[in-house]
Amino acid sequence: MKAEFALCRVAVLLALAAWPALIPAAPNDPAERVTVQVGPSPIPGGSAQGARDLTLANGHLAVTFAVDTAAPWGVPRGGILDAAVVRDGVIGPDRLSLFDFLPDGWSKWIGADARVEVLQDDGRTARVRTSRQWRGAHIVTEWRLDAGRSKLAVVTEMHNQGGEALDGILSGHVLWPDGGYLFGPPGLHGRSEGPMRDALAPWGAAYGEDWLLALHAPYADRVRDEGRDRYLEHDLQPGASRRFEAWFQVEPGSSLAPLVAAEIGYADLPSAQLTGRVTTAGGTAVPELAVVAEAAQGDGFVPYAWTLGRDGQYAFELPAGRYRLYATARGHSHSETLELELDGGAHLQQDFGGLLPPGALRIHVQDAATGRPLDARITVEREEPPLIRTLGEQTFFTELDPAGQVRLVLPPGPHRFLIEASAGFTARRARLEATVAAGALETASARIEVLAHPPAEGWYGGDLHHHSDVLDGMTEPAYVLRSQLAAGLDVTLLTDHDSIANNAEMGRLAAERGLPFIAGTELSPSWAHFNAYPVQPGNPVAFDPEQATVQEIFSEARRMGAEVVAVNHPWLTYGYFHTADAGQVPGGYSDAFDLVEITAGDLPANWPTIHRAWEFWNAGQRAYFSAGSDAHDVWAEASGTARMYVKVDGALSVERFVAALKRGNAYATTGPLVFPDVLFGEELRHPAGAPLDLGYRFRAVNGLVSVRLIEGGREVDARQFDSPQEAAEARFQAWPEANTWYGIMAEDAAGKFLVSNPVWVTVKDAP
Repeated sequence: MKAEFALCRVAVLLALAAWPALIPAAPNDPAERVTVQVGPSPIPGGSAQGARDLTLANGHLAVTFAVDTAAPWGVPRGGILDAAVVRDGVIGPDRLSLFDFLPDGWSKWIGADARVEVLQDDGRTARVRTSRQWRGAHIVTEWRLDAGRSKLAVVTEMHNQGGEALDGILSGHVLWPDGGYLFGPPGLHGRSEGPMRDALAPWGAAYGEDWLLALHAPYADRVRDEGRDRYLEHDLQPGASRRFEAWFQVEPGSSLAPLVAAEIGYADLPSAQLTGRVTTAGGTAVPELAVVAEAAQGDGFVPYAWTLGRDGQYAFELPAGRYRLYATARGHSHSETLELELDGGAHLQQDFGGLLPPGALRIHVQDAATGRPLDARITVEREEPPLIRTLGEQTFFTELDPAGQVRLVLPPGPHRFLIEASAGFTARRARLEATVAAGALETASARIEVLAHPPAEGWYGGDLHHHSDVLDGMTEPAYVLRSQLAAGLDVTLLTDHDSIANNAEMGRLAAERGLPFIAGTELSPSWAHFNAYPVQPGNPVAFDPEQATVQEIFSEARRMGAEVVAVNHPWLTYGYFHTADAGQVPGGYSDAFDLVEITAGDLPANWPTIHRAWEFWNAGQRAYFSAGSDAHDVWAEASGTARMYVKVDGALSVERFVAALKRGNAYATTGPLVFPDVLFGEELRHPAGAPLDLGYRFRAVNGLVSVRLIEGGREVDARQFDSPQEAAEARFQAWPEANTWYGIMAEDAAGKFLVSNPVWVTVKDAP
């Protein structure tokens, strides 16, 4: 199969090179003609609203290029910001955040000097050229849309005009949808990144109920971000050029069959035609169905593609090869799985039967001690999650109203569920087993043992980095809230990239549940990301992420009303500390931020941030910790996996929470909880040479194993526990001899950790 894929890549490249010979004559139907429109995007919900933005459309698709409108994440203008399906001459809603070419992944673009021009507009074909500069390389992309086609041809030439060799760069096209679900290149299902050598086809897709966007990139040798990024790792010597050919496909449904058909056509692959009926165990036609093909890979089979059908009928064209196939439908059981060897030119009738209709299960989640309903995240534990996410999920959340309840539609049979209330921070996880009968509604209860209630002592938890369904986010506001409630958070927050579009809806939903809502945004140039909150309603982001300096970005945050500016994921390649240390920050380094982010990674991944914060404190800069999950898809990424607990005096409010956070009255945690005798962020005056007692109480669902006392960035004392402790105490005696600060770190048996802000000590007799 690998050899077939290599031949397929060559054939695709040859087919793309011969594209003009495949162009149909100018269509007679005006709805099929290609049109070019200058101005704000006509795509409903489109983000490209500039006077010179450029829209290409035919009877199948519409796309809008950024000419005046700034592209997201600091990518220069010239790429496609909006894309939609066209049905019966009507343009559907926008489904795209960005389709573009990146010269070295999500690296810094500074001074790109983008130029966009129309090369052809004759009703049969439209061609657009984008020209940009990057590190001495001249990058030219030509985009071609033909009448009657649901595909946009894309050819990028990268020419190194500078004197510097560009070594080991990752260049290629990226497709980032606006919502929906992802299916990476076949053969790589379940891998977020890695080499393309195991891929069975050069395409990957994003899809929803009634739309699909796909990127075919036969040149790529690696994939990132679940198939959204397709790169070639290469060098580019001075004077050398490289060509990247791809196409962008838009389809009016979530079937992958059109992508397979396109690959078969362009690569001239031998193929077989499958047709047949899909019926229930009672012999009736399944109204809306799917047939899934798994292709042979090594000693087994991996997901390859699916086709959708109606009224019990389906059709599927597949490249010649060995497959396993089964039929399914929303909430139904699978049919029997069949293994077939498909020869080129074959036409087979293959029916599938025996599908059982879904059943329903209503689960009630309660506090084991009080019986009160608990918000929870519920995961169906099974060997394989549903492949087609429009037909069913693996993860569910209790409803907003009534609280603590959820109704699941599931295939009939026995199921095992993982129930999590508070994501393992304040309560034990529970498991539930229940059997669902076809066509019936069953009920079950899950009782959760709660170990800690921080609000009773004035401590409130918040996930301070979270996304909804804007740009690369996949979660509508209602599910953001359901996920944050299930995580046991006491405040809710939203920080979408350069947008406040969902803040009003999120605030309304939070108010209905009585939770304070922190309205925020993530300011996102290509060289750093910063959270700003709380921002004022109706005051949208108004800066150019491609051109702004760091000083202008910090000013923009304050203009929007933000009390807090946090440095997000500081050491990623597009993290502020990484780019600042490399001298790549426009305007030069500025320390006009308030917080630095602890991420949901493990302790080693966060050490650079922790040490940089300690350096700040030693220098007198009171830049305290923030923490957040950076969740984009709550079904795949749990909310609250990293969070801040903040000590608030009096009734909880946004104003009090944010003020205490800025004062440092808080700690970051991925699991353990702490209740200190001396509040973090406090300032103590203490006699020189006298002992200072520092005491801490802990709760840890996974069991605490160690506590470390930190003074001035050095470990000065520690406690190790012989066995993991759900409840523990640690007392330290410090001997400050000069002005200093103290903080703690703690770890549990699962490798989860907490790190505190400092307690400041001024020694009375210090000079």
